[in-house]
Order: sequence, then C-alpha cells, then structure tokens
Amino acid sequence: MSTAINRFLLQTFIRQSPARGSVRLYGRWMHRSPAKVLLPTDANSKPDLKKEKIIDLDPAILTKKESKQKDISEVNSIKEEPSVSSLPPEKARQIKLRKEEKLKKQKFYLSQQKVFDDNGDVIYEKLKESDPRVSMLLVKLKSKKERLRLGQTLVEGWRLIVDGLEANCKLRYLIFSRPSDLEKVRPFLPKTGARIYKIPYKEMQLWSDVETSPGIFGVFETPTAENVKSLSKSLPIQFVCDNIRVPGNLGAILRVAVGAGCEKVLLSKGCVDVWDPKVIRSAAGAHFRLPIYHSIEWTDMPSHLEPNTSVFIADSNTTSAVASDDNEDLDLNPMPVLPYYGVEFSSLKHTTLILGGETEGISQDSYLLAASKNGLRLNIPLQRGVDSLNTGMATAVIAFEIRKQLIQALRKEKYGAEVQAN
Repeated sequence: MSTAINRFLLQTFIRQSPARGSVRLYGRWMHRSPAKVLLPTDANSKPDLKKEKIIDLDPAILTKKESKQKDISEVNSIKEEPSVSSLPPEKARQIKLRKEEKLKKQKFYLSQQKVFDDNGDVIYEKLKESDPRVSMLLVKLKSKKERLRLGQTLVEGWRLIVDGLEANCKLRYLIFSRPSDLEKVRPFLPKTGARIYKIPYKEMQLWSDVETSPGIFGVFETPTAENVKSLSKSLPIQFVCDNIRVPGNLGAILRVAVGAGCEKVLLSKGCVDVWDPKVIRSAAGAHFRLPIYHSIEWTDMPSHLEPNTSVFIADSNTTSAVASDDNEDLDLNPMPVLPYYGVEFSSLKHTTLILGGETEGISQDSYLLAASKNGLRLNIPLQRGVDSLNTGMATAVIAFEIRKQLIQALRKEKYGAEVQAN
C-alpha cells in the first residue's frame, strides 16, 4: 500500500514540477517507506516513537581533556627556540656572528671547489628553476661540437657516474634533485675539483634523454684512450668498427668488448660519435673501462694494429666477390669464409676482428686491409631463413668464442706446468 502511495505522489510531482532538478531532489527520499504518518487533523493520534538516549558526560572528563591540551601547548612552547629579537642583545649578537661565519665558510669552500665541509657533509648550491649556470652548461654538452671544444662529457644516472669515478675520471659538475641519489655516489666523490648543484626534478626531466629521468647528471672531463684505467687484465683481442652509425649498435659493441676482455676498440671515420648520450647509455660504463680510438682514417688504420695480429672480418656475405665503388669486383677468393668456430684462435698471437654496420655492411677498405694481412672472413651459420644477426649480437657470439678458446688454452698451459712441477 505504501509503495503505491509513493508511486502516486512521485507521478504527481513530475506532472506539477516545471523544473526537472526538483524531481531528482524529491526522488532521494520518496523511495523510502515512512514509519508512521502524523496528520495535524487527528487530535487523538498517539505517536509511539522511540526517544533517543541522552548520554550524560561527566564534567571531570572535559576538564581533564582541557588540562591535557594545555600541558601539550606548554611543552611545545618550551621546545620552540626563542626568536633572536626576544633574546638578550649579547646572545643575539653571538648567534648572528655564528651564522655569518658559517656562510663565509660555505662561500670559501665553494670558491675552492671543495666537496666536503669540516663535518664531512657534501657542499652543494641549491639553485632556482632555469638557473643560467645549469641551462647554459647542459645546452653546450648536448652539442657534439661544444663537447669536443670543452673536452667534457655528460652522463646520466648514478651508476654511470660511479663507473666514471671508479675509473679515476675527473668530475667537473654534479647536478641532482633528490638527496637519496647524492648519497649513492657520495662514497666515490673526490675531495675537491667538483661543483655540485641541486635543482628541481621537473627541470631534470626537461634535460633528460630518457622518458623517466634518474634525477642526477655528472659532467666529466672526456677520458682519452691513454688515461683510461682497465679494471682487469685484457686478452690479445681488438675490435675495428667499420662505419657503425646506429648508436645502440656501437654501445652494444663496446659493452661486449669490455665483457670479453678486449685490449682496445678502433673506430673508423664515419662511425657515430662515441660520446653520444645514446651510445653512453647502451654501453653501460664501457667508455670508462676500455681504450677507444675514434675517427681513424683507413690510411692510418694499419699503424694502430699490432704487428703480429691476425685479421678477421665478421661477414654475413658468403659470396666470393664484392662490388667496389669503381664498378669493379674485389676478388675475395684468397679470403675464404669459415664458420666462427672453425678457427683455432688459441694458436694465434693476437686477433683483430672487423665489424661492419647493419645497413652499410663491410666497406671495401676493410676487405683491402684484411687482404693485406692475409685475413679470413668469419660467418655465423643460421637456420630458418634468417639472413644475419644484429651487429651487437654477432659481435658477442664471435668474441666469446675467441675468449673461450684463449682461456681454455691458458688453463691447459697452467695445468700442464703444475703437473710437470709435481
């Protein structure tokens, strides 16, 4: 019955209401069934409604609460240090002198490019957004021409910064936004010679080359092939990069070179900039652990090779001739093609592996160099119709085969010497 009455009243309001919004307001309570309807005309109605229970609070509880809040406010007022204006003149003067002395020390440390203060804390300047000292520096380091002129390199991420510091590369600037990132590199920081800036993270995001910035930049003096510190003993292997133009491929080759224990890497003129941010990121710290000679003319390439080295070309081309620029075929019959595992690298004194780009392939200069050294071409046999592998992947396959054979030969030699000694 009550449901029917509610429905009738709702229809009546819909007909009489000019505005649709008022119907929605009525609809919030009209769906509920009333407990009892009290009519003003019915004088004999005796509503049987439940009365709310009144909670009688003890006045002592309120007084205890007020006294507790008063005690807390008194404790807080004791903890707060009095302002300088409320202190005696002599004490206020001493506090002011201490602050001025601290600022003078900090300015002196910054002028001397000191990294740590007397307490062992890192000294840094907190800069505002779009500070010209940071923006001008990063603009220059984004340009290859300016990087070469300044002789400085920008790396991003605390891991690469630690790699550079462990290799004794000179740190010029350290830019960060979060103290947690600064703590990760703190044990490796030099005592002097670096300026450290703290800037907002959103500005770091603007200058970052990745989608999510790691929040810390390091600017190093560009290391040369002569002053790079090797962390382990190298094997008699070296790479020659022939016109590698993809940054990710060059970074992968450098990473493989460090992992396989190569002596050095030679880059021909025409390769991508070795200090390009993408190359640095994909190489994962190889720049600080490996001597890299870049922009070498092919006429000067033989002078960078070892006198007794054996030259091999990682070549996916299995034909016997290659078209040259003069529309003549360079005969490769004297240079046979062998599978990469078909050569006894352990019997060689030194190994040079030439690597070409995926798009351009091996140049004629590489074939001429290998032919002059009685070189060979190495091929990776593939199945299921795959023409070739990625340059970095092919480099890893061949390089670690060479490493395996050399280590096995060294172990046999060492084991034989121990047997003879016993």
